[in-house]
Amino acid sequence: MMLNVDQEMAKAVRLAQSGKLKPAVAILEKLAGLAPASVPVRYNLALFLLMAGRHAQALPHLDRILAAHPGHPPSLFSKAKGLMALDRVEEALPILHHLAATDDPESLLALGNALRQLQRVADAVAVYRRLAEVAPAHPGGHVNLGLLLVGGDPDVALPALENAVRHHPGIAELQAMLGQVLLRLRRLDEAAAHLGRALTIDPTLAPAKGHLLRLYRETADWDREETLFQDIRAGLDTAAARRQLAVATQEAIFHPFTGAEILRIAGIEADFRVAGRPRPVIRPRPKAPAPLVVGYLSPDYREHATMHLAGDVFLNHDRGRVRPIAYSVGPDDGSPWRDKVAREADAFVDLSGLGDRAAAERIAADGVHLLVDMSVFTRHARPGIAALRPAPIQAAWLGLAASSGAQWLDYAIVDKVLAPPEHRAHFSERLIHLPDTYQANQAWTPCPASPPGRSELGLPENATVFCSFNGHRKLDRASFGLWLRVLSMVPGAVLWQLAPPEPARLRLERAARDAGIDPSRLIWAPVLPRPDHLARIPAADLFLDALVCGAHTTAADALRMGVPLVSVAGPRLASRVASSLLHAVGLPDLSVPDSEAMVELAVALGRDPVRRSELRNRLQGLLPNAPAFAPARFTRHLETAFEQVWQRHAAGKPPADITVLASD
Repeated sequence: MMLNVDQEMAKAVRLAQSGKLKPAVAILEKLAGLAPASVPVRYNLALFLLMAGRHAQALPHLDRILAAHPGHPPSLFSKAKGLMALDRVEEALPILHHLAATDDPESLLALGNALRQLQRVADAVAVYRRLAEVAPAHPGGHVNLGLLLVGGDPDVALPALENAVRHHPGIAELQAMLGQVLLRLRRLDEAAAHLGRALTIDPTLAPAKGHLLRLYRETADWDREETLFQDIRAGLDTAAARRQLAVATQEAIFHPFTGAEILRIAGIEADFRVAGRPRPVIRPRPKAPAPLVVGYLSPDYREHATMHLAGDVFLNHDRGRVRPIAYSVGPDDGSPWRDKVAREADAFVDLSGLGDRAAAERIAADGVHLLVDMSVFTRHARPGIAALRPAPIQAAWLGLAASSGAQWLDYAIVDKVLAPPEHRAHFSERLIHLPDTYQANQAWTPCPASPPGRSELGLPENATVFCSFNGHRKLDRASFGLWLRVLSMVPGAVLWQLAPPEPARLRLERAARDAGIDPSRLIWAPVLPRPDHLARIPAADLFLDALVCGAHTTAADALRMGVPLVSVAGPRLASRVASSLLHAVGLPDLSVPDSEAMVELAVALGRDPVRRSELRNRLQGLLPNAPAFAPARFTRHLETAFEQVWQRHAAGKPPADITVLASD
């Protein structure tokens, strides 16, 4: 009995439309044998293979159509999509450029996506702008343009998103992105309006909730923040949490999620940032590890807190043990920090213009034994590079104050105070415990001879000056309430903080008044360039840490400048960094177990100028030899860690927790 090709093809289409791709493909494969020249049969076969994820099998069918009909647009478009799915984006580009020349909206969208995949961001922006211009009713140009611009210069992103919202006011994602940009521009009322509008359109839009949570924190609107926090927390175990990222890991650490919850958030973010299981790059067999080639992957080779902590590591590496390569994926700010790393690393490689696969292939070709991801998910990070496994061993260090939750990172570099045994379950990685602290820090140098005086800084000459130079995003209700309790028990004392946005300042002063504290005892410090900020720190008597997410770089800054710090060793990594530093500087007694102990110690020191003076002198005596500010010592320990994990790998053993002993 002869098959009716049209009837059988219609049957295959119905099966495919109902999700039954396997039998649909089987029918069309039989028809392709019977009618090999039929374009509809072969095209539908290729299309269903693409839908089934069998991209490599689809391409020959499309090539056969194009050999007979070179200008067949559907086959050209489908071939480009198949090539992109196979990470052969460079091959897809000429096809997409050809199709997009007619200003076809879907071809423009695909071309923009291909350029973005190759990290040709400026070119992708231009294509999405063109799509938004020629087809303003097509949401793809507006949404994708917003996604590319929202994390960059807010003054550039704002007009594009305002235009997008004018054309598509009912798209919740666009309203949320506009709210995000307005938040960054400190246009807080407008930001709240657009984020609220996004959630009115789609009450389940998780990113809008996350941005609104940040807005509430930045304005010290703690009542609304706590309600929204509980809503986000309750949603962590739902299926929707896996589809949308409500709060990024780097944002989650500012809120009282448990260590287990932050690990869950990190795992969600890892899945969100790197979809599926990408095919690893092909690695050449690394050369004999003498020295080990260590790649440091970071977007922060610029004026950034990461460089304030780790900027001396490249200089201090023993080239007989480690050959360090700096792989940059972030912007070039032209700062001295970038020049310093470029001089002191064995090689400085700018990967920012390469797609993830090309960047990973470059790292693999360099024969890197260990790749250290110094940001993971922070701003400008490129987790997709490490996800392609360009090095045999991969570790997370420094930039993210939490576990990565990423299956492609084998180790996290920590210390025993930062990650004690009882917190082991907070990490997906194996742990490398360094002996002093996980912060590298630059070497200590004496304070400037003539720091600014208190009167010059707007501080009382004779009162106790408590300070907390944490960014206001770390300022939660519990921490501020604790600091007010301290002020209430130390007559005349003041609290010196970085000036927050105006709505937050008004709420903080109101909270002080409600607690019986004169708001004039809250002293607001302007943001200054780093050298000027460091120079003013010694005017304080005692640094009071935040409870949920404590001081990190700011803790090192205070100690470096001779100002003692009191911190609670909290229940998560982000609340234990200052405690780690206090142990490494030789003041473990200033790391206390709970908030009541912190109040007691801070009040005792605030009331006793003699004891404060003795403590300050003690710190000054410790600083010249403190392990916390000894980058050469730190780097020796780091090299020992690298050698130990490589020895395990070379012996065929899986990653395991290791503890590096001090080299004294």
